[in-house]
Amino acid sequence: MSNKLRIYTLEGLTPEIKAVCFAKCSRSPEPFDEIAKELTEEKSSEFHEKWVVGYGHSSVAEHAVLSIAVENLSILATKVLEDNRLASYTEKSTRYQIFDKNTYYKPERIINSPFAETYERTGDYLFQVYEALTEPMMNFVKKKYPKPENMGEKLYESVSKARACDNIRYLLPTATQTNLGLTMNARALEWAIAKLLSHPLEEMQEIGREIKNVGQKITPTLIKYAEPNEYLQKTDQELRKLNEWIFGIQPANSNIAVKLVNYDKSADNKLIASLLYKTSTLPYSQIKDNIERMPMAIKEAIINEALKYKKPYDRPLRELEHIYYTFDILMDYGAFRDIQRHRMATQTNQAVTTVHGYSIPDEIIEAGYETGFKNAMAVAEEAYQKLIKEFPEEAQYIVPLAYKKRTLITWNLRELHHFIPLRSGKKGHISYRRIAQECWREVESVHPLLAKYIAVDMDDTTFSTVGNK
Repeated sequence: MSNKLRIYTLEGLTPEIKAVCFAKCSRSPEPFDEIAKELTEEKSSEFHEKWVVGYGHSSVAEHAVLSIAVENLSILATKVLEDNRLASYTEKSTRYQIFDKNTYYKPERIINSPFAETYERTGDYLFQVYEALTEPMMNFVKKKYPKPENMGEKLYESVSKARACDNIRYLLPTATQTNLGLTMNARALEWAIAKLLSHPLEEMQEIGREIKNVGQKITPTLIKYAEPNEYLQKTDQELRKLNEWIFGIQPANSNIAVKLVNYDKSADNKLIASLLYKTSTLPYSQIKDNIERMPMAIKEAIINEALKYKKPYDRPLRELEHIYYTFDILMDYGAFRDIQRHRMATQTNQAVTTVHGYSIPDEIIEAGYETGFKNAMAVAEEAYQKLIKEFPEEAQYIVPLAYKKRTLITWNLRELHHFIPLRSGKKGHISYRRIAQECWREVESVHPLLAKYIAVDMDDTTFSTVGNK
């Protein structure tokens, strides 16, 4: 066999066979394509039963990658599915598409109860207001933002539609049905299915069962043991009881949008020590001790050398991952949908609720539809308050995207170099632009030396603005 470099793809093989092919590399001297010739679905299944399931070599399953289309799930369900870090997702946009009034999820537990009329009447009403404002808001944004001479008509129509949808999407309930494409390896998918099957909501359990059924047609062995997880179910139940016992019904004492609640106190020194560690032979502790005694001017010069050549689309050095920041973020659900997609982070989400109030797009007010918007929010809140007593989980479905929720997010410094420039940019929705801007301000308040190298757009000129109730 020649020792010449070979790089090629393994096309035409099922995900399970590909996974075995790569796994056998550790003990076989044969090339991958030669290994593949010996494999069948039956042999691959036997291999996975023995090594992945029997001996726990789960990393093998990471080579089996599945792309799955999930249609007509609720917006609420997309967030449960997307709460898996090692995957890729693309979701139907509330900015570029108008949603149909008949496409919202109706939980069987509510529909089969005396509250069915309340739920359906509220869902229908929210969509009626959404539908009624679609054309007027299109006319409003066109009048406010006339077509530039150098812009084509088709592009202008698309931009105008996005501007209108940016405002009216706040009326959509989390029950709104949408479509989601996901790509995930079998190891991550098995855990994602277990989480879905363990979820208290029926819709999530149904999605988990269907994904498992579909996935097993492609990888019959690697995800077949995904089952409801007692650890997840019981722990969630017990923590809920403890929360009620300790805190009762205490009201929140803060409505600050972004608060930095924890961070690396010695971030400057840790970062410099990590940067120099890579090209040194000294132990980390010895390097850090030296850094701590350095004048600030030298520290700044070292950080500048590490970041000054970075262009807008360059990824920062991995050493920035050693620095972390934890934010408690209160944001409307519309902003949450976009921010939650930044999965290179640790996220803890509170349930959807109406207790924190809601956001009103400034252009809804400017166009003269504030009263109608507020009435829709009031109808939704009334329904939510009725439902939550009997259906504390299902009540989330009737809450519009305008209402705020809390999320605890821990990002490392490297990921903030991605999140803040992207989400503070002018092309983004103002609701999450302001979250990104506030995150930068919080970092700048404790680590100005590090914050100055994070690109942030503080200009508020954009499609629309958002005010608070």
